[in-house]
Amino acid sequence: MSFPTKTDSAGIALLVDNYIQILLNGTHWVWEIVCMLLKNKAEYVKEIKEFSFLESIPDIKALDDIASPRALNTHAPYRWLPKQHLENGGKIIHVVRNPKDIAVSMFFHLGNSKDRPRPTDFKTFCEMLYMGPVPPYGGWYAFEKEYEQAKEKETLAAIFTVHYESIKKNPIQEIKRLAKYLDVDVKDDVVAEIADKCSFRKLKEADATLKDYSVMTKVNPKAKEALSKMYRKGEIGDWKNHFTVAMNERFDARFKEEMKDSKIEVQFE
Repeated sequence: MSFPTKTDSAGIALLVDNYIQILLNGTHWVWEIVCMLLKNKAEYVKEIKEFSFLESIPDIKALDDIASPRALNTHAPYRWLPKQHLENGGKIIHVVRNPKDIAVSMFFHLGNSKDRPRPTDFKTFCEMLYMGPVPPYGGWYAFEKEYEQAKEKETLAAIFTVHYESIKKNPIQEIKRLAKYLDVDVKDDVVAEIADKCSFRKLKEADATLKDYSVMTKVNPKAKEALSKMYRKGEIGDWKNHFTVAMNERFDARFKEEMKDSKIEVQFE
């Protein structure tokens, strides 16, 4: 795995819960908010987020053309982040979402992809995702705990945690928190406009009508078909429509055991 060697001290890495959850965790949402804050303007980015996704961009040199500070994003666990980014005190935004809702989002997302078939039923999928053998990146539990430990011990890079549910419930408040972390002096009317432009409905419309997929489709002709279906519901608690009582109890028991020494506060409602 390779990363850009040029990472300015004001660079930003948008980080997520799990290596397979970058598309479903609300990071498209947060990325768009961050890009608007850095420009101090409620204006959509023409490129799709995958354009600055470190593991999938066609030519990593393209990042050199992005003006600093740059909002980049990655699946990588903390231990695999670019060293220079950490040493320069680069900013890290860690997006946390209820893992039950993540499972639902991912199940339907994979159902829209012809290249990545999903299990035929949701129960089997959940077993594979959270109860089965540990995947190569360590899985959701290990990934979260690694970032938690880094946040407690890291002195060079500041890790900022934002919850999907908190942005949904209090967008103005959370956008102001992000602005403060990014050292952006933004007026209240701009914050309100960003919150409006980054509502689920408007982001879904913008993705369908304004985004430029040309860079990614050169690499994969089917990229637009797969990536243009990121926005499904954007709701909190949709897991209740898909988890049975038995599935929920089994998940809760595993979650309690895995996270018993963690202080991470997951918002399940």
